[in-house]
Amino acid sequence: MDFEKVLRLRQTVRAYTDKKVSDEDLEQILQAAQMAPLAAGDDKTTHLTVVKDEALMEEIREVCMLTSKKTGRKVDPFYGARTVIFVSATDVSDDHIEYCNAGCVIENMLLQAAALGLGGTYIWGCLRKLRASQAVVEKLGLPEGYEILSAMAVGYPAEQVEERDFVQKIQVTTR
Repeated sequence: MDFEKVLRLRQTVRAYTDKKVSDEDLEQILQAAQMAPLAAGDDKTTHLTVVKDEALMEEIREVCMLTSKKTGRKVDPFYGARTVIFVSATDVSDDHIEYCNAGCVIENMLLQAAALGLGGTYIWGCLRKLRASQAVVEKLGLPEGYEILSAMAVGYPAEQVEERDFVQKIQVTTR
C-alpha cells in the first residue's frame, strides 16, 4: 500500500468488532515495532507484551476502566479491542527518552495496522491505574525491573475507516 494512503488511513479507532486479529497480521505489526528508531542501546531495555487472552484482557479492562466526565458512565479505555500490545522499559532515564522510544514503536505498529486494514488506538491515560494494580501487572509477566510506559489497542474497526483529507493541524515556522 502506498505510504501516503497509509497516513490517510491511520486514525484513532474507538470501537472494534469481536473478530480476532490473525497471528499473521499480529506478526507483521510486531515486525514494524522492531523497525522503530530507538535511542542508542535502548533495544536492550524495551519490551513488548501482547495480550490476546480474553480473561486477562477483561481483568486489565476492569482495572483501567474510566468514567466519562460528560455522562458519568464507565468507559472501556481499550474500546472493545481484543488485543493490546504493551510497551515497557527498564532503567528509565532522568530524561525519560524511553517514553519517546515507546511512541516511535507504537506509531510504527499503528501505521502497519492501518496498512493491514486494522484499527488502532494509542493507549496512555488509563495505564496509571494498571501500574497501580500489582496483581494484574504480575499476570502480564513483564521481565523483572520493567514498567509499562504505553500501549496500543488493535483490532477490526466497527466502522470502516475512510481516508482522511490533508488538514494542517500543526503550526510550522521556517527560518
